[in-house]
Amino acid sequence: MSQPEPLPVSRLPKQTLHHVWSPKLQRPVVLTSRGQVRLWVMLEANPTVATYCERPGLGSDHHGLSADFWVLREGRPQWLALGEQSEPLPAEDASASTSTFIQIISTADLDQYRVWIQNWMSLLPYLNAGKRLIDAALASAVIGFFEREASFVELEQHFAQSDPVLIRTAAIAGLHSGYLLSPELVALPWTLQTRIQRHPDSNHHAT
Repeated sequence: MSQPEPLPVSRLPKQTLHHVWSPKLQRPVVLTSRGQVRLWVMLEANPTVATYCERPGLGSDHHGLSADFWVLREGRPQWLALGEQSEPLPAEDASASTSTFIQIISTADLDQYRVWIQNWMSLLPYLNAGKRLIDAALASAVIGFFEREASFVELEQHFAQSDPVLIRTAAIAGLHSGYLLSPELVALPWTLQTRIQRHPDSNHHAT
């Protein structure tokens, strides 16, 4: 199927719009609720998500159904909508003439990943500001450093002759792309003591 395009924003009176920059899409994204922001962070931070689209159009045969995001994850398209309904909603993929489902993401679902979401809210600005400054040699050196588990502090001490913020950003980029992983980011607040390791399969993108 072809990737959908974002629908225009329909702003309600006094509604707050959230303007963010997507490192994954390399373009601005406009979100219309705090829930969308939280779900967006999860999509950005999950390396198994290759791409996504906010406010995707579902076509004309959906009887008022809408989705907050279309996602391509591990080669499979998914439709996601915020809500409290437990069962997925059926929706037809107009471009492929097949049936699919809109997966409902509840507040409780998001709350399970509260720490991870908050951590990536702190980490994503590093990518927005400095990822373009990281060349291939530096990225490879930083990923190679984590053959053995280590913390951000240990990484920055190892590359003491380089800008520590740039080195930190290179590690965050490795996490973002899935070449590095940090189980601590799921459960513990991010600090410079947070520990990172190289993913055992360097070709595998993992959270």
